[in-house]
Amino acid sequence: MPKCVFTGLVAIALTMGARHAQATPVLTFNAATGGSGSNQNQSVGWQFDVLSPITVTGLGWYDQNADGLDTQHTVGIWNPGGTLLQSVLLPAGTGAPLDGQFRTIMFAPLVLSPGVGYIVGGENFATNTERLAADVSFTINPSVSFVDATFSNPNSGFTRPTMFSVADNGFFGPSFSVSSATPVPEPASLLLLGSGLIGLRSLRPRSAKNLR
Repeated sequence: MPKCVFTGLVAIALTMGARHAQATPVLTFNAATGGSGSNQNQSVGWQFDVLSPITVTGLGWYDQNADGLDTQHTVGIWNPGGTLLQSVLLPAGTGAPLDGQFRTIMFAPLVLSPGVGYIVGGENFATNTERLAADVSFTINPSVSFVDATFSNPNSGFTRPTMFSVADNGFFGPSFSVSSATPVPEPASLLLLGSGLIGLRSLRPRSAKNLR
């Protein structure tokens, strides 16, 4: 295949397939509001409903002051039937990057279908001195509906926290990030497309004068 044709086809393929993906926290909260839950050796988190399909790309834990996690936390997300869909171990310190207010570990996209009773939760510790945010002012992705703060029995380790709290909202230690993607041609792809079209133009039949 002539090089110019190959360049043109690659450019078209890249342009058609180019997508702009953005991962964002599913929620953000005003740290100047609300209070704190009690840090104990248990799992804490929150229950939510999925209103329309949403793609989860990471799990995280709130990093107060954005200066590194005080302790490590295992964080997971469970479907309404109680099946653990994904979990990560967030190390103490700044080893995991910040996504908004949360130290987050990313993974292959996980699509959550509409349903009632999803839970995101993580193991907490009595030695953790960072805030376990509760009763705060928060905003949440419109595909998700917050239900309640949840917790497990003390000394239960990493487990699905299913007991509802008296807190109005929280416990925003654990949370997750979501991804959205829309077809957007990248500048490099547009440049390749242009060079490809120029190459294809060069294949036009030459005039009789040029063939002599």
